[in-house]
Amino acid sequence: MANFIVTYDLNGTSPSHQQMDKLLATLGSSRARILETVWWIDYSGTAADLRDRLKTILRKEDSLLVCKCTSAAWQNLLVDELAQAWNQAA
Repeated sequence: MANFIVTYDLNGTSPSHQQMDKLLATLGSSRARILETVWWIDYSGTAADLRDRLKTILRKEDSLLVCKCTSAAWQNLLVDELAQAWNQAA
């Protein structure tokens, strides 16, 4: 498993944020919302694999960025457990 950051902008009524949250829940063993539409996910494939899985519900007007990360630093995130989860996945 590897650490990925996923961020997206939904520019229509579908898919909803709830639909995207549900899809993210099916993809990794661990995940956490970092900011409103920014997620950390522990995923076993590549960034392109993860992008391809997520874009199955997106429309052409929506935006998506998937980054594989090897190190990070942060302050005041929505999830306090990120450091522990990040280090376990690394």
